[in-house]
Amino acid sequence: MADDLELLVNGRIYAGWTSIGVTMAIDAASGAFTVDLTERWEGQGSLAAQLDAWPILPDDECEIRLGGESMISGYVNIFRPSFDVTSHAINVQGRDRTSDMIDCSAVHDPDQWTNLDLLQFAQILAKPFGVSVRVDQGVSVGDKFQTIKLQQGETAFEAISRYARQRKILCMPDGTGNLLLTRTGNTRAAAALVQGENIKGADGTIDHSQRFSEYIGKAQAAYSATTSGEGEAHLRASTTDSEIPRYRPLLIIAEAGGTPASVQERVNWEANSRLGQSAVASVAVFGWRQFGLTGDLWRPNLLVQVRSEWLRMDGEMLIRQVTFTRSPSDGTTTVLELISPQAFEPEPPDAEKSQARQKKGRGKNKGRNIWAEGVGLEDPPPEPKGVKK
Repeated sequence: MADDLELLVNGRIYAGWTSIGVTMAIDAASGAFTVDLTERWEGQGSLAAQLDAWPILPDDECEIRLGGESMISGYVNIFRPSFDVTSHAINVQGRDRTSDMIDCSAVHDPDQWTNLDLLQFAQILAKPFGVSVRVDQGVSVGDKFQTIKLQQGETAFEAISRYARQRKILCMPDGTGNLLLTRTGNTRAAAALVQGENIKGADGTIDHSQRFSEYIGKAQAAYSATTSGEGEAHLRASTTDSEIPRYRPLLIIAEAGGTPASVQERVNWEANSRLGQSAVASVAVFGWRQFGLTGDLWRPNLLVQVRSEWLRMDGEMLIRQVTFTRSPSDGTTTVLELISPQAFEPEPPDAEKSQARQKKGRGKNKGRNIWAEGVGLEDPPPEPKGVKK
C-alpha cells in the first residue's frame, strides 16, 4: 500500500492499523488521532503470533506519520485494550504536544508584561510545555501590545488566542508538535474538488443563527499622557453585516484594549469569522493526496476550487479542517471541511474591497451559487451591452 499510517511510540514503529482517523484544523492548536488494530495473539495466516502485549501507555511520546510525512508529534492520551472469545483489539488515541497548552492553566509570575508582540508572548507561555512557536512565512504579527495580562484560570492557549484575535492571527499545529502563527489563504491547492471526478460525497449547511446585523466592540486603553481619561475608558468600534436584515446586535468586550484601531480589528474579526463559518460544507475525497496516489497530502488552510452541481457550489473555498480516515468498510478517504475564505479576512464584511476580491476569486456560475449568497457575496449583475468601463 503506497500510503500508510505509522505510529512511533518510544522509538518503535507500529503499523498495519485496521482503522485510522487523523484530524488537523486551522483554528485548533492541536491535531488528534485515533487508531485501531486487531492484535495477533494466535497468529493470522502466515503471520506469527504475538508473544507480548504492545508496550504502549498513556503519556508515552509518539509521532504520527501519514505516507512518511509527520502530521502529529505529541503524546498518547488513551490506550484501550479489549477482547472477546474471537478477537483481541487495541485502540490508541493521542494529540500534539501543544495539547498541554489547551488543557493547562497559564501560571506565571509576573502575570503581566509590557511592550511585547504576539510572537514573544506566545513563546513565553509555550516554553514551559516544551513547545516552540514560529510565524508563517510572509506573515506579520503586527505591533507590540502596550500591556498584556493573564486572566486568572485561563489556559495558555486561551491567553494566546485572546491576543491573536487582536492581530487577526490564527494559531494552528505545524505537524511537528509546535505552534504556527499564520493567516488564511496563503496557498492554493494544486487540485480542484470536482463532482464526478474526485468527490466521493458531500453535504453542507448554511446557518445564519450565529450572525448579527451589527457588531459593537468596547474596550479600555492603558493610561497615556497624550489622551484624555474619557477617551481611554470608552474605546468603541462597530461594523455591520448587511445580509442580516433584522435588528440583531452583538456587543463584544475586547480581550485587550490599546487603540480604537485595535478594537475595530477585533469586531471585524468577529463579524468575518461568524460570516465565513455560516456556510460550511464537508467534502469526502478518495485517498489522502490531492492527485490520487500522487501529489501532496491535503492540508488545512489551503484555498481550493470546488465544482459541484448537486452541492450548488462553484467557487473558491477555504479548507478549515482535514480528517484522514481508513477503515475496512469505507477504504482510504479524506474529509475536508470547507468554509468561505471571508471567515478570517481583515476587512469588515461589507467592505467593498473584500467583496470585490471574493467575487474575482469565484468562477463563472452556471446557476445559483447558494454558498456565495449565504455569505453575502453574490455575483454582480451582468453589465449592459455597449457599456465600457
